[in-house]
Amino acid sequence: MTIASERSPRGLVILAFLFFIALIPAAESQVAPRFEVFGGYSYMRFDSPSIGYNDYANLNGWNVGATANLKLQWGVAIDASGHYGSQISSYHYMIGPQYSWRRDKSKFYFHGLFGKAQNDIGISVPPRSVVKGVGRAFAGGGGFDWYFSPRITIRVVQADYFNSNTFGNTQNDVRISTGVVFNFGHIGHKPKL
Repeated sequence: MTIASERSPRGLVILAFLFFIALIPAAESQVAPRFEVFGGYSYMRFDSPSIGYNDYANLNGWNVGATANLKLQWGVAIDASGHYGSQISSYHYMIGPQYSWRRDKSKFYFHGLFGKAQNDIGISVPPRSVVKGVGRAFAGGGGFDWYFSPRITIRVVQADYFNSNTFGNTQNDVRISTGVVFNFGHIGHKPKL
């Protein structure tokens, strides 16, 4: 009985090693789109108390982006969005690295973005009707895509946390987006059958 208990942990280590080795060819045979272009609806919870409002603003708008996949897992993402409320408009233009974890019919991804934020505040004081604040922005987040076909992917959800600085104040915002991704080209190779 003592011999069996000594072999058991070593057997599990060997089994885990063989499982890991078996995954390597599967990872090499993956195919990913060379370019992914996204467009869709977006909701933002805007930190309006930081610029003088009493409460947070719920803004609706659009989100577009593109990713150039350099490797199967790594790519460069660009992202632009616009969100609108009764007196507030918020725009973000960003770029950064993106890591993708691909499965057979789906993909999880995570990105870190940096760039520019622009917030427009509607005022009713002549001669101006809008005051603009422009500053730096950082964002981190990710999402889940479901492959509908080789050319079309459904972006089920994308969630991002934004930290931007406009009007001399820092805003901490949350954005949720959904939409459609169009895929172009491919990177990697298909497994031979």
